[in-house]
Amino acid sequence: MKILYIGFDIEGVGGIATYSRHQVRALEALGCDVFALSIDKQDRFGERGIVDQRFPFQGKLAAVTRALGIVAARRFDAMIVNHVYLAGLGLAARQLKQTPYALNVYNIDILCPLPRLREYAFSRADLVMADCRYTIENMPRFHAQMPPTGLLYDPVDVSFFRPIPAAAARAEVMQRFPAIGDISNRFVCVTVAHMAGAPNNNKGHRQTIEALAKLRDPRFHYLIVGEGPDRPAIEAHIRTHGVSDQVFFAGLVPQDALPFLYACADTAILISKGGPGLGEGVPLGLIEAAAAGVPFVCGNEDGSAEAIDPRRPNGIAIDPSDSAALARVLRDLADNEGKRREMGVNGKRVVDDVFRFERFVEGQGLLLARHLGFKGAIPRVAVAA
Repeated sequence: MKILYIGFDIEGVGGIATYSRHQVRALEALGCDVFALSIDKQDRFGERGIVDQRFPFQGKLAAVTRALGIVAARRFDAMIVNHVYLAGLGLAARQLKQTPYALNVYNIDILCPLPRLREYAFSRADLVMADCRYTIENMPRFHAQMPPTGLLYDPVDVSFFRPIPAAAARAEVMQRFPAIGDISNRFVCVTVAHMAGAPNNNKGHRQTIEALAKLRDPRFHYLIVGEGPDRPAIEAHIRTHGVSDQVFFAGLVPQDALPFLYACADTAILISKGGPGLGEGVPLGLIEAAAAGVPFVCGNEDGSAEAIDPRRPNGIAIDPSDSAALARVLRDLADNEGKRREMGVNGKRVVDDVFRFERFVEGQGLLLARHLGFKGAIPRVAVAA
């Protein structure tokens, strides 16, 4: 099956870019012949061997014109678009070549009214793929005509994000980031996320800082991984609450540092507020931590809680506006090593069963077979013990 895959920033940074790369790799694992076209809006991206052709975004009209030229020139059996903002390209493929098309949607972009033409292109899709149930359940609030929709959770490479003994992980982190100081006997919390500016400054940095101020406990150390325009405001929040000596900014880090940054932590934190245009699907920063055997704390207003298996508790969901609740949870985890260990073991098992990349490949194959006419062999994935 020949597939034209078009998206923004396929080799860029952020959750959508990562999801797109997983999707292209999964299509190739299914035996599809994929041509990946990236429209680059970001300034920062790497050469990852995924994209076949790219061009910079130089305005909507120029981007659409160039992309339509590629759509018209190529022969393919189906088209997948990584963002609803590009839905019109899928509709054009249908009109020009009677080609079926699928769209990826994410709650911050689809849980809102769309411009009329984009709404029409969305409604005409042969398949919409959402990365969490929260998005699927809430889409009908904003869209009168719903196309066929399937769930395709963001996956994790469990050979990369894996349990590492805490002592070894902390030694590696202290070697790579000498300014962090000695964390060998600290209770380490970690948040791995882009620090977006308002209104999307919604990853739990402020709640964690406020919880540290309430705890006033020198055991706690907060490790912030990532960059973004909200960093100066977060730094000011730290100074205001008097916890500067308990917070370390790692900044943007090499990919190979991430497994150690998760594994060195006692808990991962990513707490977002829900609502239209806000919140998360199932955050990568939580399921990557779970793959490393680390329990996590998340908000209860969006798709984050879907990373928790109530039969095998691996995380704790709280009111994202309640920093006092976060302080209580952190104190309980710090005082209960056995609970942390059990949650970490549970998290690894949940990721193996639900979020590992092989599950993603299988799920994508089933959706393509059901909605886009894919007839290739769909791999069967063994459930980890």
